[in-house]
Amino acid sequence: MSDSNIDLETERGSSGKGSSMMKNDVDQSHVSTQYQENNPAQQTTGVLSNHYQQQLQQQQSQHWLKQQAVTFNNIATIDGPVVQPPAPYVESYRPSSSRYKKKRLKLPAKRWKRSSTLRVAMQMHQRRERWKRTQSDAGHLWSSILLALWILCMIGSFSGTVYGFTYYQSQLQKLQQVDHRVISQTTRIDDRNLTPLFEVYDNREGGGRRTPVTYNEIPQVMRDALIAAEDHSFWTNSGIDPQGIVRSGLEFLEHSMVLGGGSTITQQVIKNLTGNDALTLNRKIGEAALAIGLTQHYPKWKIMEMYFNVAPFGSMDIGVEAATKEYFHLLPNCDQDFKCIPGVAQLDLNQQTRQHDPLLALARASLLAGMPQKPVTDNPTIDATHKQSALVRQIDVLNQMITLHMLVAGLGRITPALARQAEILTAKMQFVPYQRIKRAPHFVDWIINKLETALGNGDPNQGVIPFITGGFNIRTTIDVNLEDYVEHAVQRHLTQPEFQMYTNDDGPLNTEHNVNDAAVVVMNAKTGEILAMDGSANYDSTDPSIGGEYNVADPPQGIDGTPSGRGPGSSFKPIVYATAFQMGWYPGMVLPDFKTYFPNGSPATTLAKSMYTPPDYSRTGDPEYHHNTPSTIREAIANSYNVPAIKAMEYAGPQNVLVTAKRMGITTLQNNGIAWGLGSQNVPLIQMVGAYQVFANAGMRVPPQGILNIWDNYGHDLYHYDPQHPPATEVLSPQVSYLMTSVLIDEPARRLEFPGDHDLSFTDHDPSCAYNPACPYQVAAKTGTTDNYVDNLTIGYTPNVVVGVWAGNANNSPMRNVTGITGAAPIWHSVIEFAGMGWCNTATDQIACPPINRRNWHFAPQNTFPVPSGVYRRLPPGPDGDRLDWTIDG
Repeated sequence: MSDSNIDLETERGSSGKGSSMMKNDVDQSHVSTQYQENNPAQQTTGVLSNHYQQQLQQQQSQHWLKQQAVTFNNIATIDGPVVQPPAPYVESYRPSSSRYKKKRLKLPAKRWKRSSTLRVAMQMHQRRERWKRTQSDAGHLWSSILLALWILCMIGSFSGTVYGFTYYQSQLQKLQQVDHRVISQTTRIDDRNLTPLFEVYDNREGGGRRTPVTYNEIPQVMRDALIAAEDHSFWTNSGIDPQGIVRSGLEFLEHSMVLGGGSTITQQVIKNLTGNDALTLNRKIGEAALAIGLTQHYPKWKIMEMYFNVAPFGSMDIGVEAATKEYFHLLPNCDQDFKCIPGVAQLDLNQQTRQHDPLLALARASLLAGMPQKPVTDNPTIDATHKQSALVRQIDVLNQMITLHMLVAGLGRITPALARQAEILTAKMQFVPYQRIKRAPHFVDWIINKLETALGNGDPNQGVIPFITGGFNIRTTIDVNLEDYVEHAVQRHLTQPEFQMYTNDDGPLNTEHNVNDAAVVVMNAKTGEILAMDGSANYDSTDPSIGGEYNVADPPQGIDGTPSGRGPGSSFKPIVYATAFQMGWYPGMVLPDFKTYFPNGSPATTLAKSMYTPPDYSRTGDPEYHHNTPSTIREAIANSYNVPAIKAMEYAGPQNVLVTAKRMGITTLQNNGIAWGLGSQNVPLIQMVGAYQVFANAGMRVPPQGILNIWDNYGHDLYHYDPQHPPATEVLSPQVSYLMTSVLIDEPARRLEFPGDHDLSFTDHDPSCAYNPACPYQVAAKTGTTDNYVDNLTIGYTPNVVVGVWAGNANNSPMRNVTGITGAAPIWHSVIEFAGMGWCNTATDQIACPPINRRNWHFAPQNTFPVPSGVYRRLPPGPDGDRLDWTIDG
């Protein structure tokens, strides 16, 4: 994914099948079949490869210069016939000697007189001589004028050639820029089943929604409609239409020097690629020169393909595919490998009947073909007036198709009656304005931030433009049907009446206990794939207690550098104990729970009342301990005793616990004593879920994954995540992980803290799970509540899935009269049963269950946790060891 933008052209049409096909163009003046070409096989869009393009341009440039050199030589030598040097000057020789002088004759004095007849004849002769001299002089004059004109023509020709060469050179650089022009394209985000979640596009001035298509994917009726609407001589002209230019020039003179009309399809491609909309003579001249050059560079079919991808078909619809999607709701049909049939290729598809109708294709194609002329005025989704304007333009297109004797496959030649049927069919269509959907909004925002950071080389601000213009097709890991269920579960448990066991009321939680917000993360335990993410109770809410767009699942770091996340409370304790298990402890060890004074780094002279003395959770708010009976680590974890957890923290060492947490994926912690072992420091919910994924996956950590594939708009796979070979790293041994799992699945061990409440188990499906840790449906779970009832968490896992739920208020206002199992646990129970086991208890939860395919989540058919080798059950040592528990061999 080295380039965020996708090039417009990828291969020259002057080679291969496309080129040979275009050299055999036939007369296009009669029927539609004469407009058809053999579809070039496997042609793509994009700019030419640099090497091939430069080589071709260099060859063409050298050939053109050679031609011009010959022209210059001809001009230098053709100055008329070759003139020979004159002969030596010869002067009449007259001797000066007197003997050669003639003697003067003496004439008689009588005057001679001509006759009248002779005089008249002489006058006539003189007139003829004068007339001949006049004609001769006139001939010399005209010869001189013609010679002068010829010289002027030669000078003009020479000057025009020089100017033309200079102008062409200046335009050649622009043509090369057009060759290398990249076009912004829509980025699409889908769920794992390719269900659309969100579209991202450049909505700045000049931007819009665009998904490129190839020439082969555009139906013939659409190509013909374009020819009829825009350029009748497209297949035969040189890129410009002389008649259109003359017409445009007349309009230029008649309308206050404002130029318009007369553009061919090729010229419109140039205009759309250069972005120059100024109605000036200079623009038209340059456009014409570039159009001729573009025609010499590419075959006609490729230029038409360019047009369909760059022409505006609406206010924000750039290209025919975007227009097809907006106006007719024709979506691409893609398989799991993103081999897609674009919407424009299905113009004849009736979505209701799923039948193919050629009349429907004609109606849609003729409507679309007329839009680029006035893309805003003829946008039928705006209002009735704009729709009527589009219909009038469609009639003009259909009339032109009739004039050109075009055909439609399955209908034959287009007749006035057939055109009228297409008009009536279009008039009945309902055009709805584009509505931008955003499903799983917090997850989508999370994905966008990840990709912008990657494209910006660590700086998301630098990655924004590459992302919104890059034309990526992102197949994410979530299942939107599961996401819908999760969002409904949050709403159901927070806002609807539900019996609260420990407060003996029916809620609802938001009104009776000030629990207004919640966040959920669902992760595949083996592959790290995020299957659902809900960052707040309502993405669109402006209530400060809900937070709206603020994603509690993975919140951004504070501006002042404050670590992101919420306090995990007692749900952090398993990480502390896991560190101690690595150092030799095990669940069956007795760890008494009584009031204890911890110096916590204070000097030896510190008074006891100034030391750290953590109490256990108490519903009454008074300090409470469980010292009447010796408690094991298993009971301490299951019932969230604080004193044993601090003892484990001191034994393992805060720095070692910090290292373990970081290896499990938690990055926000700092070692500032021992108290943070009770979960007082902020941790994002997604990182807590990732840490529990290590327990669920026998000690192997897989970082959270949000993307399965990234394709460009041409089907090239730019990124692929292989769930069969996840990037797993061993953080804990399988034995240590199982010791912790054996504690977290022990529903009977929680009886002191949560008597009668079985939201942390699957007792509702198998009553044996209430008293038997080895029930056939095992699920591990741990709750957590922070001081002043600000945060409430439940995190747990089955062999296949990890689910974490946070409940509270986005503005940190405290909840009222809640316990560790009140706010988050009911949501967690509904989600993990549906996601992890496929159970849908609609009667109890009152949550609709959408269809899901759990096999597509790469789940294994496993409902219990396997016991690894190297662990066995034994009695703990000492006088109080009366119960079997797991320990590591040796």
